[in-house]
Amino acid sequence: MSTPKFFTITAATCPAASRSGALNELANFAQDCRQNGAVRVTYGSVISGRYPGALIFVQFFEDLRGFESVMNMIPQSSAYSRMVNDHSVAPFARNVFRGKPIEFEPKLEPTPRYLMLTRAHRRSLEEAAMLEMLNKTAPVFKSAGAQTMRMGQMITGSDLGTYMLGVTYPDMSAIERTYDALANSPEYGQLMNGLEVDMRSITKIAGIL
Repeated sequence: MSTPKFFTITAATCPAASRSGALNELANFAQDCRQNGAVRVTYGSVISGRYPGALIFVQFFEDLRGFESVMNMIPQSSAYSRMVNDHSVAPFARNVFRGKPIEFEPKLEPTPRYLMLTRAHRRSLEEAAMLEMLNKTAPVFKSAGAQTMRMGQMITGSDLGTYMLGVTYPDMSAIERTYDALANSPEYGQLMNGLEVDMRSITKIAGIL
């Protein structure tokens, strides 16, 4: 699986009464982003974790020129304007991550329905050792039902150097199977001992483009 060099995660508040309309406009905005440099977009709403109810918008880029192109497009995007002005969407975080290599062949059929985001700091592991252990656990994720797996290191924002792991699943049962299986993985145990996890959330995916 090729690893996009960069990805961004944008989080935004949205009144519950406006969420349906906002998600419809996110679909239109995702089209705008794909046409202006993003190679893939995933979006939805948080159902568990630190910011329940928040909207999440993830974009993948081959280089930062794509990100720059999207940023330049936003003021001209009617979909973005409607989200902000008609549906009271208010972005409160946008971070850029540099992608890290994970050996994981994606499965996009059926369309993933949930995105698990896990944020962590390295405590005692060097990056190379961390990635080696994560790659050794990737088959555990895969066999339990995970569909895609990405990792990146934050290069903008207030938590520089933090790592974010994103894994998608077809249903909640696959998430449960994954963490049951990981509990019996020695490599995963070593990985967790060397990291400090400070956030884990589940986003219900509304669309992938």
